[in-house]
Amino acid sequence: MKILRRLLIVILILVALVALGVTVFINRIKVNVTADELPQDVYEANGDYADYMRLKGLEMISADEEEQYSLIEEFLNYLILDIIKEDINTEYAPLDGETETEKNIVNHDQFNLDFIYAHQSENDQIVVTVSVKRSDFPEVMTAFNFYFDVEYSMFTLTLSLDKVFLADMEVKYSIYDYFVSLADKDALEDYVTDGTLDLDNYTYTINFLDVYQ
Repeated sequence: MKILRRLLIVILILVALVALGVTVFINRIKVNVTADELPQDVYEANGDYADYMRLKGLEMISADEEEQYSLIEEFLNYLILDIIKEDINTEYAPLDGETETEKNIVNHDQFNLDFIYAHQSENDQIVVTVSVKRSDFPEVMTAFNFYFDVEYSMFTLTLSLDKVFLADMEVKYSIYDYFVSLADKDALEDYVTDGTLDLDNYTYTINFLDVYQ
């Protein structure tokens, strides 16, 4: 009996330590991204998002460097929203949606993916934020931030992945590569029809001439 009691106590201690570790980690990565952080002008726009993308591409040609970053940010947000509405969830309406389908890009048994948007960093990088939440136990809300260096020349935009963060914790390239390796990279690259995705070199390139075809 004493052995069983001691074993039970050890098990309870281990469970408590694991539960504590999970709680600490969940709090460590806690980020609550809301719809207020989305680019409101983009999400309130009416009409064809592809037309807005074409317009921003034209405006970039004659814009100065500072204006170009703002236009690139807007272009990418229209592109992101167009992909969501056309290929993932046609009912997505995060600003005024009432159902789970309208509020979230993806509804999964284990998590909800509710927001993806691009914004400019203080270092003139483009950051793509992906917000993930889980309402069931253990409740989680966090965000991945993908930092891209930007190279723009006449009609061509290239984003090169620089760093990835989970909340404020940097994700090492080895970890990122491992998860990418679990997927079919060729299939993922072929799935992206707007521009060229190169997962080996961490780049995404779009030629604006293709946008106008």
